[in-house]
Amino acid sequence: MLILPLLLLLQSAAPSAAEEEIIVVSRQLRMIKVDLKADKHAGGMTLQRCRILRGSGQADLDAIPCDVAEQCVASGIPTRRELKACVEDRSTDRINAVLAARRAARMASAGG
Repeated sequence: MLILPLLLLLQSAAPSAAEEEIIVVSRQLRMIKVDLKADKHAGGMTLQRCRILRGSGQADLDAIPCDVAEQCVASGIPTRRELKACVEDRSTDRINAVLAARRAARMASAGG
């Protein structure tokens, strides 16, 4: 009668839908390759170029790096190190917003 306890253990070890989504999005984000060039000047940083060299296939995710870099530079980030930190912080917020929007869309389509 070890089968029932093993099935219960496997069932509890299976990732939830939210965890699955996080894993999928993480894989998609790792696919994105960005060409970013920012120059430092007396007033802070200037974004010279930002383009997606390889996308994830998800337009909402592919738009994040360059959009966030533009926001960070516009906010007056003075150094490349601070630009990197800003992009990472704001990207996390944007990724969370994308996930929330996807969940809301799924819930709306399931409910109606």
